[in-house]
Amino acid sequence: MEGDLARAAPDDAQPLAAREEGCALLLTLNRPPGNTLTVAVLRELRARVAEAASRAAPPALVLESAIDGYFSSGMDLDEMLALPPERRGDSFAALADAYRALLAYPAPCVAALSGSALLGGWVLAMAADWRLLADDAKISLSEIRAGIVPTPALISRLSRLSSSPALVKEMTLRGRSIAAPEALDAGLVDEVLPAAEVRPAARAQAARLIKSAPRAYARVKAALNAADADDALWARSLAEFGAVFSGEEAREGLSAFRDKRKPRWPAR
Repeated sequence: MEGDLARAAPDDAQPLAAREEGCALLLTLNRPPGNTLTVAVLRELRARVAEAASRAAPPALVLESAIDGYFSSGMDLDEMLALPPERRGDSFAALADAYRALLAYPAPCVAALSGSALLGGWVLAMAADWRLLADDAKISLSEIRAGIVPTPALISRLSRLSSSPALVKEMTLRGRSIAAPEALDAGLVDEVLPAAEVRPAARAQAARLIKSAPRAYARVKAALNAADADDALWARSLAEFGAVFSGEEAREGLSAFRDKRKPRWPAR
């Protein structure tokens, strides 16, 4: 939702490519201009992750972008607003399913953020074990600017990743985007590199991590992510998102975001 938002991809485009490279499965978003996330893309991502997880020896995953300037600018607003009211929760449900599949993936998962990771794009990145960010890129979880909420599950994840409670409040209550150096200082990303170096460095990191004892890695990862995988928390989060998303604030906020105007919030 932040920055330029993609329209429908060309018919011959492959919005999510999957390619094996050594012991890694590269999952590459390619939906110009901003890699916005549709329900179809997110469902395919979840399916790719589930297939890889089912293998006897799951490969490392590398999430990356083929688009200059963006890992992902978030959910596809045109698609969200076009859905009938009873299906408007489909977009967030698809994002949550993809995020949870990545979080539960038993082998290493590395996010190569060679461009900005905004809103839903940052949600996917938060599920990774290791995050590398371009030095000229930003991250955000600024749903409040569109009259919606990141939900308790994702705010909790952000809070656990960050060493700065003040920064979490800036991101979620004010909707501020965070530049790469500040994201690194707060522990939200693990490395900051020139954009051209991010993808090769992420693949190298995946190659190093996959050398760990696989069962031990899976158990340690599950322990680290246990609080963020709680089913009850996710049920509450999905219900909360649906309630907020169906309200007047969300309709106005999302329309204003899409139309690049200031929202006219309903009276308190």
